[in-house]
Amino acid sequence: MKKKFWSNVFMGILAMGLIAGCSSDEWEEGGSTPNPDLEDAVYMNVQVQLPVAGAGTRSETNTPEDGDYGTSTDGEEVGKDYENAVNRILLVLADKEDNLIGCGTQEGFNTLTNGKVNTVQAIKKSTLKDYYDKAEKDETDPTQLKDNTIHVYIFCNPTKRLTSTLSNTAIGTKEWVNNVATLTENPDGTVGEGADQDGSSIWGGSDHKSGFLMSTAIKSHIEKFIPKSMNDWNNYNSKDKAFDLTGKNAGDVDNSKAGSAIKVERSVARFDFKDGSGNATGENTYNVVKDDDGNTTMQIQLQRMGLVNMSKSFYYLRRVSADGSSKGSVLCDTELEHNYVVDTDVDFKRGGLDASSDYAGHFNFCLGNVTDNAWSINEAAREQWYNVDIKTVLGSSENDNYGNKEYKIWRYITENTIPAKEDGTNDIQRNGISTGIVFKGKMLSTPNTPPELKNALGNVTGQSDKDPILYKYNNKLYVRWTEVRAVALTNRETMPEFYKLVFGTADPKDIDLGKKETVNDKEVIVNAKYSTDEKSPDYLWGQWQDNDDETLKDENGLVDKFRLDFKNAATKRDVKDEVGFTLYQSSNDEGNNPGYFCYYYYWNRHNDNGDNGSMGPMEFAVVRNNVYKLAVTRIDELGHPRVSENDPDPKDPEDPDEKDDVYFKLAVEVLPWTVRVNNIEF
Repeated sequence: MKKKFWSNVFMGILAMGLIAGCSSDEWEEGGSTPNPDLEDAVYMNVQVQLPVAGAGTRSETNTPEDGDYGTSTDGEEVGKDYENAVNRILLVLADKEDNLIGCGTQEGFNTLTNGKVNTVQAIKKSTLKDYYDKAEKDETDPTQLKDNTIHVYIFCNPTKRLTSTLSNTAIGTKEWVNNVATLTENPDGTVGEGADQDGSSIWGGSDHKSGFLMSTAIKSHIEKFIPKSMNDWNNYNSKDKAFDLTGKNAGDVDNSKAGSAIKVERSVARFDFKDGSGNATGENTYNVVKDDDGNTTMQIQLQRMGLVNMSKSFYYLRRVSADGSSKGSVLCDTELEHNYVVDTDVDFKRGGLDASSDYAGHFNFCLGNVTDNAWSINEAAREQWYNVDIKTVLGSSENDNYGNKEYKIWRYITENTIPAKEDGTNDIQRNGISTGIVFKGKMLSTPNTPPELKNALGNVTGQSDKDPILYKYNNKLYVRWTEVRAVALTNRETMPEFYKLVFGTADPKDIDLGKKETVNDKEVIVNAKYSTDEKSPDYLWGQWQDNDDETLKDENGLVDKFRLDFKNAATKRDVKDEVGFTLYQSSNDEGNNPGYFCYYYYWNRHNDNGDNGSMGPMEFAVVRNNVYKLAVTRIDELGHPRVSENDPDPKDPEDPDEKDDVYFKLAVEVLPWTVRVNNIEF
């Protein structure tokens, strides 16, 4: 039997003032009786229930076809008190076609020590009468409705923008269901606030203590029934005789059969993180490069993590469809393993991605930067990311409520899903539009590190044009081009492909490694003869680094116009099906932390299909009311260089989120974001 996600204990009973629009101006302070005469008032109760423990996670969606809410294969999480708080309620009544009947907001609840709040509010009878006058009547009795079904939606802790938008929505129209929340966040974590923004209110304000935006979660809980006759409302004209939208009423109006309590879900997701490196190494440190005997010669310590491609918008009300498009979508429907939560940016995400694409119009913390009509991950791009020190994240006092509480709550994020293509395939889940995390790792030496490499790592200054360049090829690491040349020339018979990569078609007799000499207290190579093949990286290195024409050199003694030519030749980035070098240059990280750094890109996985070569529906996504628990458990290779021109396989916005090649593995537990059971009466 399916384990139920929703507790049988109701959060509370709500009766609120409903008016034509969502202003609370007609209520007295604290949400007590409104000003209109009681003769124009009737009363309604509605029960609202938060999600509670009991379902699996979304690491792999496994909701039964008859399930009433999304489930998955992992455990559950209990939310923090501030993540569960309800300070305001927005009640929306609509007809069966979702045309607006009226709405009202209520706030100022007094939470008691037992977790209950109590309030009963009046509803203007004229609001209901307007609906009854216009609705289709029974053919045999014109005083009664032909169909007494309505739709009821709940928003907890609505933002000012949501409330304002609904207050300006014309009665009898339905476009309100497509209203979109908007959030703009800067790389420093400050959030745009204003009339055109929902702002940090979606996750309870800057301190997360003011109540998270929540909305109706289950389709079956939307449909309710009201009295067929307007005159029947005379039976609900006092607080102790309020009409129950979520329970039994006099006569045959039984709303307990129509979904009972209205269950809600948070509108945002959460990222948690823990150190997954184990006890055999230092904090966040991994054994990566090994020699032929299996001894570790280099470690990577993850030091920073950056959030990229967080969506700027999402629907206030979740909707699901067969392919992720709005066509045929159903409000508050259940996510299954083969369908999609609908995103606001379907058309953009189905289109091609290049330097002209409007990334900044759709995302906070864009992965790449567009300069001179070229997209790249450069210094400007990294300044766009939400970037934090991992030690700061792990030093937080905010543990999760899952298992042994090793994870730390990192931050909250907005929903970002990617539809299927028109042909039903899923290969448009790409780097340029998927929410991801970039981990920054620093190279560390070990007791087994070769002397030249240990010296380079230990004496690094962070001046990339003066420190040695490191070259990776076939999982081996070389220090300086002089070592690359020496290995290629000395082993030309046993490593012919390596020789060709370095020297091209040059005759070995025409190449000279030169000799080391000390000039001005600096060790240099003199009398070197470089490749005669002008397309080879060795020839271009000589032109860049060892050019005899002093008039061409910059302040570092380099002829910079040959820099890109050399790197393109060395990395083979423009040559199909050929593997070149990966170059690592030093830099000076935040806080005067010089070193050699590399980057690892993780695209957030929502519904793992278990096939690394083929993407499934909703495999890479962020979905509201989910906690994504992240821990880097292993790193197998050096990551991408800091400088894109040093990378033989630089990131591109069109790159698929899933490839056969894997740099590192990430243990991910994705859970429905559940909360403690709170018996709250509204």
